[in-house]
Amino acid sequence: MLSAIAAVVPLFLCSVGLMASTGLGFAITNGHCQKNISVKYQVPVTKSPSGSTDTEQYVVYEERIRWDTVQVCCPGYRTILFGFCEPICLEACPAHSYCMEPNKCRCMRGYEHSYHHQHSHQHQQRNHEFNCRPICHGGCPEHSQCIAHNECECRPGYKDVSSWFSLNLKCERIKCGQDQRYDVHRRACIKIEMSVEELMQRVAERLAKGLEDNSESPTAVEEGQERPEQSTQR
Repeated sequence: MLSAIAAVVPLFLCSVGLMASTGLGFAITNGHCQKNISVKYQVPVTKSPSGSTDTEQYVVYEERIRWDTVQVCCPGYRTILFGFCEPICLEACPAHSYCMEPNKCRCMRGYEHSYHHQHSHQHQQRNHEFNCRPICHGGCPEHSQCIAHNECECRPGYKDVSSWFSLNLKCERIKCGQDQRYDVHRRACIKIEMSVEELMQRVAERLAKGLEDNSESPTAVEEGQERPEQSTQR
């Protein structure tokens, strides 16, 4: 009977080759490595007793060592279904991207790299955040923005006024009624709520206008009363 004990040797012959994007947020690659391992095994050996002239023999098991090559996923990859190897990104990749290589993300088809600059007040450093923005071939019409691959949408505060049979997007500003404004977050026209300062200012303006009207009216009455007296004296 043969018995074998495998000892792993830290020797990798890496061969990272073709990679295919599945479009589901991850990549399948044949990032396999050839790893050499030493295998200890025993073989039966027939021997005769030393100094014996008879024909009696016995069997002993002697240890042998051989080197085998096995295929495993390279460092930075993990094994998934059907023996494929998937790269590992310690930090999650942003939306519309996938892990292309260990700790390296790549945008999906129809999206392009976009770096957003963030300023940290604590460390006084600028961080470059990796994002993927959609690509709209030919650009989007006026007052609209690209929200997905070749898909445009009117900006907040605008609505689509194109006809049902038209393929071109047409955006027009949303008009609200009097004393109303368009709320971007609610996406609806809401009544304008004045602050205390604005309310006091409007009250002061109306009071000032009322005082002006009152100051003009007595003068007009006095002049109207004086004119008949002058006519009677004549």
